[in-house]
Amino acid sequence: MSALPAPGFDLTAPGTLVYDGPLSTQGFALNRFCLSLKQPARRERFLADERTYAAEYGLSPTQIVLVTSRDWTGLLNAGGHLQAVLKLAATVGCNLYHMAGHTLGVSADDMHRACPRIVVRLPGDGLPGDG
Repeated sequence: MSALPAPGFDLTAPGTLVYDGPLSTQGFALNRFCLSLKQPARRERFLADERTYAAEYGLSPTQIVLVTSRDWTGLLNAGGHLQAVLKLAATVGCNLYHMAGHTLGVSADDMHRACPRIVVRLPGDGLPGDG
């Protein structure tokens, strides 16, 4: 069996977070907690008492502080998967711009100005691939 080819980008750049097996294991409870927020009733319970709800999922005191302080970068470094942590962000009224801005030390508005979302087409407009 031959080795997989190296990715076409540099994973050794400073600040690059590689979400690997050990990191996913470290963040198992955190991701389970974040993904629980897909259900409206659970979002309501979380928003009513964040610390208690997070503790029910086995989060450590450090992870609970990361959640309640909205430390998006810390949550990712603690093993949070981006898609899971986005569920938490959406629950508290934040989005990917807030998360990226936190990581870079700028505001969400600054991130949006730097990376505006431009919709070039909508699904179902009759183009190939719109099943």
